[in-house]
Amino acid sequence: MVENEPAPWPIPAEYVSVVEDERRALGELVEQARQCAGDPVRLRVIADRVRVQLEEGDDRALGHLEHHVGDLTAVLDEVYDAAFPVDDSADIAGLLAAPWASARIRTLVARYLGVDVRHRLLLDEVARRADSAGDLALLRLLVFKPLGWLDRGTVAAILDALYRADALDAAVVERAFADDRYLGYAIVGRDGSGEITGTPLACADAVRALVDERTWQRVSGPEPVTWDSVPIGFPPRGLRFVQLALRWTGEPDGAGYFGAAELTDGERAELLEELRARPVADQRRVFEWRRAAGDAHVLLPLFGLGHGADLLRMIQALPTGEVVRQDRAALLRAIERTGPDDARRILALEPNELVSAVLGDNRAKVVKRVKSNALHGIAAFGMLPLDAGETVLDRYLALRECARRGPKLGPNRRISHAAAVAVALEHLAQVAGVDGADRLEWDCEARIATATPTAATIGDYHVSLRVTGADVDLVVDRAGKTLKSVPSAVRADPAYKELREHQERLRDQARRMRSGLVERLVATVGTLTAPELTRLLTLPAGSAMLPALLWRDGTGAIGLLDDIDRAGPVTAVHPLELDREGLLAQWRDELARRGVAQPVEQVERVFFVATPDELAGDTSARYVGQTVQGQVAVPMLSARGWSTHGEYNEYQATKPVGDGLIAALRCGFSGYFAESEVEIGDLRFLCDGATVPLTRVPAVAYSETLRDLDRIVASRTGSTVG
Repeated sequence: MVENEPAPWPIPAEYVSVVEDERRALGELVEQARQCAGDPVRLRVIADRVRVQLEEGDDRALGHLEHHVGDLTAVLDEVYDAAFPVDDSADIAGLLAAPWASARIRTLVARYLGVDVRHRLLLDEVARRADSAGDLALLRLLVFKPLGWLDRGTVAAILDALYRADALDAAVVERAFADDRYLGYAIVGRDGSGEITGTPLACADAVRALVDERTWQRVSGPEPVTWDSVPIGFPPRGLRFVQLALRWTGEPDGAGYFGAAELTDGERAELLEELRARPVADQRRVFEWRRAAGDAHVLLPLFGLGHGADLLRMIQALPTGEVVRQDRAALLRAIERTGPDDARRILALEPNELVSAVLGDNRAKVVKRVKSNALHGIAAFGMLPLDAGETVLDRYLALRECARRGPKLGPNRRISHAAAVAVALEHLAQVAGVDGADRLEWDCEARIATATPTAATIGDYHVSLRVTGADVDLVVDRAGKTLKSVPSAVRADPAYKELREHQERLRDQARRMRSGLVERLVATVGTLTAPELTRLLTLPAGSAMLPALLWRDGTGAIGLLDDIDRAGPVTAVHPLELDREGLLAQWRDELARRGVAQPVEQVERVFFVATPDELAGDTSARYVGQTVQGQVAVPMLSARGWSTHGEYNEYQATKPVGDGLIAALRCGFSGYFAESEVEIGDLRFLCDGATVPLTRVPAVAYSETLRDLDRIVASRTGSTVG
């Protein structure tokens, strides 16, 4: 054990000497503080050194130092309490001005905040009040505080307030970044992963200039600098940092950070000329750094590829996160301008799965990634040129098979998987020269329905597919008599197996049409053009389902397909519209009289109308306080196009509802959404991240959103709530 220090637990043997060394170093500082008891300026300097020594020493001792320095900090408490006496617990400025967080100071601050001294002393509210009051002195003290906690966003707001008051200086910025090297993210409006979450603060340029200068002084000075002490959150600015990266001998992350510094056009040109005389290895290192900076195209002349700058910029602009549709023709034009061989050389410098797929160079890898449900691999699969002997229908069926794996995935991944398949179909439509994925899909479905045999003769047996409504039956006849079971000799015949496969395809087609196209038409008041309608009616499922819906034609007339003008576009009718026009009860009776069974709920669909109180604001609270089980709610939300998020997000479930609007639902739960009891909160609608009044939300979109929630709540209660 360390001498004179009662330890709450033993120190591992390998850290005893480390802790002893750190205690000796701290002991020297404690002795200096004793000797300077009458010198407040010197004591402040020593307090800063002690703080750094404790933090870095505890890191070196892997957390084993903190609990073995109580005797030393007690001496410091005595020295600093005597040198900086504070008696008024309501004087928060006086408390925070003390350079050392003695036990007495901590007790007084906790009393001021009204919390237990053993808890975190959160100072964010103190900062907000100081900002509102324009108390610049207190804002500075909060940055230099000897104790307590501030949220990163609060510290950024303090720097911004000081800047707006022309009171921001290098000392404040240096201390703020010394406490939090990631502070820059909050200042420029990004999260820890670099994703944009807001707009840069007014102080951003000034802070960056101060941080750049201080960083340069440190990294170019005689003392060695470790990478983990360098402020990050925004890249440094200036060619000097790229030049520094080339001679950097520290951690590789440091070289990459400095090498991706922001440059002006003039600095980029200077860098290019400078690198011409450098070894190829250095040129490639800098190219990698500039890839991260987004301007690597400037260095392509080093590799004889200057004419491929447009292609490289296009590649670098492709998203690496969300899977979205890309323009194959634009990529092909850029490849053609560059030349296929040089395009491949650029891809060697800047690999990209999608662009390689356009060239057809990575077919085997892409197919393998599709089998593992890789989202970008699925999207790239749609971009591959057709292989020898491969047809558009073959590729389409492969994507449909991929789509069938989606429901077995997790709730959110199920949505992203379906989205990736949809993008792949858009890409395949471009490969096939077809106008859009919808046209491709139902063209292929029509081909499946018409090109595959629907009957076969096997010995004395006649086997046929019979479509009844939206169902598909496989019937076996012998001598004009329908058999109740299928003989084993028939089952073993390849023709029967082919018919069974076709039956499953048609059933799948019917399921997808009912839950996808037909449900979407009713829920969104969707429109079909005359050619689209004609094409869909060639499908067995289409001819069974679409005539059973109510439509509105170009003249405004409402009726079944046989009752309206189909020469122009037709639009599915929502029951909310029927109710507004006083026609809902009439059409319910008429369909019942005709014996029409609708494929999805239309005239019997539950719908919701915003109340006057709701329309006066921006929130619906109809389901607030209702509880559901997450393991039930998440799959149901996912099946209806909702995405669920963590408990610390502002909204825990969101769904696009058209016209740029997002339905956003707050929920309360502990842990994970899918594994908890979930309490439903208020519902809002967002546009570009901002809440909109409910008067701006289309009535059908509002109704369908509440219908989703109502069905989820009903899964627990057994009846609707709204």
